[in-house]
Amino acid sequence: MGKKSVKTLKRQPGLVQDPASPGIRGDWSKGSPVDVSKLATGIFKFPGTFEHRSQERISQRELGNVSMEIREPGKETWIPVKLWDFTSISFGILYQRPEPMAGAPEEEAQRLHLSEGDDIQIRIRVRPGQEFQVWCQVKNKTAWKEGIRIGLRRMDVATAQSVEYDRRIASRLALSPSLSLRARVKHPFIFSHWSPMSVSDVNKDMGLSFHSNDHSILVFEGMELEIHFDLASFRNVPMTARVIWVHATEAHSVKFGVVCLAMEWNLHNSICGFLLHSQQWTPQRLKDEGFQARHVKSHLRFRAVRTMDEYAQVLHLRRDAYVGAGKRFHGTTPEEMATPLDGISRILIAHHRGRLVGTMTFTFPSNEDTMLDSQTGFPGRKYPVKIPPKANLIEVSRLCIHDEYRGTDLLQGLFEHGLKHFLMSDRHWLLTSAVDELLPIYERIGFKRLQASYKHPRLNNKEHHLILAHRNAFLFGAGINIFIWNVLFGDLIRYLIDRGLIKVIGPIRVLVRLKLFFLPLSKLATESKARRSFRKHIETLRRISRPDSEDPSGPEEASPAIPD
Repeated sequence: MGKKSVKTLKRQPGLVQDPASPGIRGDWSKGSPVDVSKLATGIFKFPGTFEHRSQERISQRELGNVSMEIREPGKETWIPVKLWDFTSISFGILYQRPEPMAGAPEEEAQRLHLSEGDDIQIRIRVRPGQEFQVWCQVKNKTAWKEGIRIGLRRMDVATAQSVEYDRRIASRLALSPSLSLRARVKHPFIFSHWSPMSVSDVNKDMGLSFHSNDHSILVFEGMELEIHFDLASFRNVPMTARVIWVHATEAHSVKFGVVCLAMEWNLHNSICGFLLHSQQWTPQRLKDEGFQARHVKSHLRFRAVRTMDEYAQVLHLRRDAYVGAGKRFHGTTPEEMATPLDGISRILIAHHRGRLVGTMTFTFPSNEDTMLDSQTGFPGRKYPVKIPPKANLIEVSRLCIHDEYRGTDLLQGLFEHGLKHFLMSDRHWLLTSAVDELLPIYERIGFKRLQASYKHPRLNNKEHHLILAHRNAFLFGAGINIFIWNVLFGDLIRYLIDRGLIKVIGPIRVLVRLKLFFLPLSKLATESKARRSFRKHIETLRRISRPDSEDPSGPEEASPAIPD
């Protein structure tokens, strides 16, 4: 084939030619010079200011298919219109005047008589089964072909909606700017568009408030949304929620609150874990807002006291815990919580973001003359029952947990780290005492009651019961339900054996390995129970939630520490 002649491209009005395009570079240089920096501003492409409305993402043909009707105040007839464009707070509609027909009395009903500033009601169907009616105000009118183009401003988002009293008095905890929980919601009729937003605060009954800077986000009170959070491994796991209020004075700043209708148990745990990365959020505060935050030990730091400053924090936690539980008088000072045995003890502590939330003391008596903490409560400071040699036991005492962390696995975490020291030692017995309400819990995890009770002189003379446990109860679950042993101690025992930190003889090692086969099943049973409880909780929230409910507001309340 012969060579084709290259035709010179002529500049056309309104047409931007790329000077870097092959074949036209030489011809372009012959024309008038062009300021390339103006290409980035778009002045050649769009005259005037770009309004960032919906037209940047959706065609007019798609908008015209959105079902929309309007109705004047005092009238019953809905008049169909076409959606021209929209933002989060406004609509542009096209009203087509009806063709004049003789003898058609319904024609007058289809005619609009609107002026700027008038109110009008719209009805829009954003998706099948979701239709909403809101009041708008006419902002402008312009003639368009054989109809009218009308600009409407939503009135339902300009002011805050009604608030229930019982929800207003509830607490609302704002998220720190450094702890931004981001989310997104799919647009109801813009293909493949997700509106980004972030959680601004957490409310009663697992409610959340969101803030979005997306001009095209479209939410209505009573609307059901599937919200996806930007959390690792859970970005495609939605939370189904109902919008209960919307507030916006500008298109690029929309705030709205939702109540939870459905949520996966793992997503719930991931949100709780995200919030627990901040010291501001504690398990109790999450529980107050309807969450079931129980798994916290992975967010805590466990170790032993090493400095006097840490020991002073322990004394303050002991004081607050036992005064709150009624075991000490209100005038008790932290210094009075020190004991003579602290110097020969290993004091375990748990921190949450630098805050002491739990402590437990493991005392290692060196001989029979050591006066143990539980021993001081008996007459003559002598045990009324026979106990193992003191050089072969460890006494556990001063268990204190901050009240905002009660009901979580913090207690299990303290036991795990304490038992690690116990099993790695050359001692065989754990000795401690428990009050009536905690005695059944200790008996389930291997402790035996010694039929010896006393009134503790250091703890407001509350009655305590002496209990004892052998290391075999924790090592291979002697006397403990196999599922309970696996859930509480299975991970610890596997870690100690795999690392060679404890010596286990042949038959016992085989027994331990056999029992550890039930560890996945034990965790699955515990997880299933937690999932069932959570589903019932969500069902309860769905029953009490109503479309006209409102986002709560109110002060935070701090709670004193009490021991577990």
